[in-house]
Amino acid sequence: MGNGKPDLMEAAIDMVDLHPSIEDHERHSDASSEHSDHYSLQRYYARSLLNTLLPLFATGWYAFIVFGYLLQPSVNGIVPKRSLDANVIFFSWLILSIFLLDWAKSGLAGFEAAALMKPRLAPSNAMQLMWHLDSAWGTLSGWRKVLGSLYRFVKTRMHRNQHVQDAAWRGPGLLWWYLAANGFLLYVTLPLSGLTMNPSDALKLSSRRVSVFGVNETTFDIRTNVAVSQLARDNWRTGRSTTPRGPAVFYAPQGTENVSSTYFEDFVQDIYQRDLLAQAVTFRNVTFFTGPPVAERAYGKAWGFLSTVECSPTGLSQGLRLINATKYTPRPNSSEVEDMFGYAGYEPLLYFPDDAYGVNFSYVVASDRDIMRIGNGDYTNGTLNNLPIKGSFEMVLWQSISSGYQPDDGFTKMVNYPLVTRSDNGSTLGFGVRCTVESNVGTASLDAAKRTYSAFEQVPAIGQTNYNVPKIVSWPGVFAIQSIVFQALSTVQLGYMAEPSCLRHIDTTCNAFYGANIATGGVPRLVRMAADPLYAIPVPAVLPGSLQMPTITPERLTLAMYKLFGEAAAAMMAIGPGNWTGELMGLDPASDVVPYLIPWKLVLVLLCLWTVLTVLPQLYVFSERRWSSRLTAAEMFRFGAEIQDNARLLRSRDLRENDVLRRMPGMVGDVAPGAEKGFVGLSRVPARSDRVYTNVKED
Repeated sequence: MGNGKPDLMEAAIDMVDLHPSIEDHERHSDASSEHSDHYSLQRYYARSLLNTLLPLFATGWYAFIVFGYLLQPSVNGIVPKRSLDANVIFFSWLILSIFLLDWAKSGLAGFEAAALMKPRLAPSNAMQLMWHLDSAWGTLSGWRKVLGSLYRFVKTRMHRNQHVQDAAWRGPGLLWWYLAANGFLLYVTLPLSGLTMNPSDALKLSSRRVSVFGVNETTFDIRTNVAVSQLARDNWRTGRSTTPRGPAVFYAPQGTENVSSTYFEDFVQDIYQRDLLAQAVTFRNVTFFTGPPVAERAYGKAWGFLSTVECSPTGLSQGLRLINATKYTPRPNSSEVEDMFGYAGYEPLLYFPDDAYGVNFSYVVASDRDIMRIGNGDYTNGTLNNLPIKGSFEMVLWQSISSGYQPDDGFTKMVNYPLVTRSDNGSTLGFGVRCTVESNVGTASLDAAKRTYSAFEQVPAIGQTNYNVPKIVSWPGVFAIQSIVFQALSTVQLGYMAEPSCLRHIDTTCNAFYGANIATGGVPRLVRMAADPLYAIPVPAVLPGSLQMPTITPERLTLAMYKLFGEAAAAMMAIGPGNWTGELMGLDPASDVVPYLIPWKLVLVLLCLWTVLTVLPQLYVFSERRWSSRLTAAEMFRFGAEIQDNARLLRSRDLRENDVLRRMPGMVGDVAPGAEKGFVGLSRVPARSDRVYTNVKED
């Protein structure tokens, strides 16, 4: 130049000549030492294969997470058996997504190098080629510059007085837009993918055996009916949810969907609500398996108690099979009551009249099962037992309001019930409930996740022959479940001629009327009366009022009977010698991956779209020979050396603003197509793959 200093472009030429790039080294690796100044276009199989398989692997790995984890969630907190831990899956995707952006950018750069040699794909001029420097199509700064150029172009076009040349598009070509769209698609998709999943704690099946606290087939029959029925009665009268003490549960039959830990309670409460709404209930029978109490949630094979119960409200004139109660039966006199109570325990039938808490009531409970088999359990392997045991249980209830009390809402509504029978004077209402039950004992496979049982096999309990009891009060041997329910309601000693432990006027809270009220949420309420019935003192002169229990409707008594049968089934397995291990195994802590804020379907679609847009072009140029594996700064130095004369005409430091670049080719081709050896540079002539090229341009 005029000042005597070396030209910058000439210095660039010297730098390129003295320091060949790594890509040049790869390109020349196949050349012989005798001809190191010339080379042929190369195929980059390793890079092409990686660029093709990487998108497939990334999308396939995310699809594996979706279908293997997100679509197979834990069931009641228990994850299915998996080959890889969920934390490994989650953090592997997190790490992969960190490097995937750079890897994908490198893969697109390989396609870019091949596309720059194709006339249909390459930029139309050098100005558009400049947009490809430093892979600007894959950076935020590159996108920002393009948006600025687009804004200026639109603004210029909107002013009609602008010069035509000033309104020309100075932005990138279609190849750049494709690369930018591909990169931007992944740039958006990867952060979204992290919001589609979230790690969480869970449990998994283990091979560790758990401690069992209840009975099995060898110890089931060493207990007494009193112990089992008293436990069922006590739990029933608390009004709690009918389910075994946790972590034990009632198991539903295999195939039952969405079984909760309160499966039995949910089932009978649904029937109760439908009865209240007078809706037809198609299935009233509930089948459930009671396993032994355990120290923790467990799965595996266990011996237990299988029950199927169905209860329905009935009228007095139809539906009843065990009790003949076509009309209201007046309360017997005291002597008749004493005689009847004196023979209680011989027959599975008890009539109980009383009045308390503002309600005159009387009820009859009856079972169809013999209760005189002293010392012989009904579920043992004796010859007289036929398993499963089928039977029925009935209860009839009459109610009227005591003098001085007002009828509650339930009593008022029952007057118009079709099933309710009114006494001759219309003050007493009666109805019944009939339950059918089938019970059995045996082994079943328990599913801790779904809370279901399967593969039930009848295995009778082992009968006891030697009773080492100093003083017999009640013989061991557990009777059928309907007999246990009868004992819980009647408080009689099965097989013993004696009065019930609950006597009228002695304890107003031990009777079945009070128990059924408490079991179904009925509690006494304080009511104001016209006068105190005992002292005839006006209210509120001295006393504030009296307690009144709500009357029991047919729906509530049906619910109460369901709940008592459930408590009886739980009591069958709840008490007895324990702290032993069988074939039940526990659960261990585990991790899980659950769906999170963003739908996984959106991300999977975006990844599939990115894969298609990436892999198909890679396959298109997979075996193409090219001058370099990617467009690098060293290659741009080489191109600068070729156009040194034109480079001196650049007027602006921003190369994209120089019109001289618009007149120069943007495709990488053969600068010397007529020479013996070609020279790769910016040209409008495609470079042939079967030609030899030189590193030194011939003049």
